[in-house]
Amino acid sequence: MIRRHSIPLLVHLLIGIPTIPVVLCVRWYAAHGHCDDSDLGRRDLGGCTYDQIENSGLVLVLLGLFGLLVLLLVLLADVLLPLIRERPLGPWLLTLSAILVPYVVLDAAAW
Repeated sequence: MIRRHSIPLLVHLLIGIPTIPVVLCVRWYAAHGHCDDSDLGRRDLGGCTYDQIENSGLVLVLLGLFGLLVLLLVLLADVLLPLIRERPLGPWLLTLSAILVPYVVLDAAAW
């Protein structure tokens, strides 16, 4: 059973590496995505800085690019390859949550 899940687990851990920028962009955009050019007219900027206003477009583009890459990798690894090789999808879907492990390790190391 361990051998049956080891390859899917390793693949998901590797897919987790490009998932790190996706999670970072989502966290940044959730915190600062409300910042817009209209905030420049406000004296207090509505809690936004000029850098946050300028960088929101770049963060959105990076989120889209890395998100698309991760989505394609997950579709390829979890759906297409097992179906082509006529392997069961169970081990691939059971280890899918391991994609977030590299981000969790990086975030824990930052503390």
